[in-house]
Amino acid sequence: MSMEQMNLPGNNFEHRTMQQIVVDRLQQGIRQGLLLPGRKLVYSEIAREMNVSITPVREAMKALEAQGLVTITPHRTALVTFLTDDQVGELYAMRALLEGLATQLAVEHMTHKELLHLKRVYKELETVVGALNSNANEAARSEHIVSLQRLHDDFHLSLYAPCGNKYLLQMIQLLRGQVTTYFPVINRYHMKRVNRSQRQHLAILTACEERKPTLAASLMRNHLRQQIAVLTRHIETNSSDGKNAGDGKDQIDNSLRSGLRRDKGSAAQASTDGVSGGRATR
Repeated sequence: MSMEQMNLPGNNFEHRTMQQIVVDRLQQGIRQGLLLPGRKLVYSEIAREMNVSITPVREAMKALEAQGLVTITPHRTALVTFLTDDQVGELYAMRALLEGLATQLAVEHMTHKELLHLKRVYKELETVVGALNSNANEAARSEHIVSLQRLHDDFHLSLYAPCGNKYLLQMIQLLRGQVTTYFPVINRYHMKRVNRSQRQHLAILTACEERKPTLAASLMRNHLRQQIAVLTRHIETNSSDGKNAGDGKDQIDNSLRSGLRRDKGSAAQASTDGVSGGRATR
């Protein structure tokens, strides 16, 4: 059975499979810093490399847009999400306000079990930061960057979770998603920032242990405000990011292309198995 046959209308199992593989592969490219903020994502190029129709690619882009990783313009062009200086200031002003509040509420209600989990995440984060400081191999650093982002998100969201306000948590996750595309680039080349951030995490964790909600909230707001200068400076000095990046090369990076081809075979097998199973029950 051909890949095109597996994407016929109504063939939902296969469609979801191919869509998710496109999502996963582009997520990986963004999180490893292979696809920079402002990079144009050409639907036809991705569809050709994945050997799929354009439909699962469009659906994948919608999913990535919902995560804040991709921006779809009125002309149906997809770009890896980028920010202007003004947007950075506005975004972090909101984040400092909301995440500071969430921190204060969380420390007031945090259980011993939740505190232990937060400490475990911090220790894992410390291990990854140490690996980044000592490892110059680019392939290994790419993997560490992905782990760093996962654990960094885990630390922050685990800290905020005890606040008990689901609407506050949803808004925080939405705003945090808007800067995800810059995370791998900033943390790959700005180790001073990474180390400073980790020291700030420790100070916040200590305030949690000492049950000082006001201090923890203040430390969190300062932690976020200091990121504004780093991100703004990076945007100003890197011409590959921002508005003009979409005018650059349209081809997917070789490293990303090889991953797409590698996943294509597993997608075909999974889809064929799903169809065979469906027919056997008829």
